[in-house]
Amino acid sequence: MKSNYRALSELIEKVDERNDDGAITELIGVSIDKCFIKSVANTNGTDLSKYKIIRKNEFAVSLMQVSRDSKIPVARLEDYEVAIMSPAYPIFRVKDTRKILPEYLDMWFKRPEFDREAAFIAVGGVRGSMPWEEFVKMKLPVPTIEKQLEIVNSYKAITERIALKQKINDNLVA
Repeated sequence: MKSNYRALSELIEKVDERNDDGAITELIGVSIDKCFIKSVANTNGTDLSKYKIIRKNEFAVSLMQVSRDSKIPVARLEDYEVAIMSPAYPIFRVKDTRKILPEYLDMWFKRPEFDREAAFIAVGGVRGSMPWEEFVKMKLPVPTIEKQLEIVNSYKAITERIALKQKINDNLVA
């Protein structure tokens, strides 16, 4: 079964595109809940040209304090076409979508087992951070694209049903 496991380094590539002209002003960050949040920072007088650009279906990760939080904040950009982030966040994308779907990788990152493994790896440092080099050594199973698509579609159907049931319950309570 381990034969289909691949290191992240085989599947992803780091992106470092800067907001050189300062044209992009939508500033976001990654939350501990593995989603993007609008920044509430006061950016008046801040040079946004140093900030990193993140595009739809790219990922950002916070590798700081992984073992302290027992979570690794990592998320895929879905709700924006483009935004900017602090230079402190490594940004990456899938190298080849014929090998792994960004949606499948995103699902893998959301698993509690992924967080536990990351926290275990990061425990060696004083601050509990994880170096990028260790992050990309982490492995995950990579089934065929057809199987990945089946898994992603099943997951979406289940989460949509849960959301619908929650709305029904909320209406009943009201």
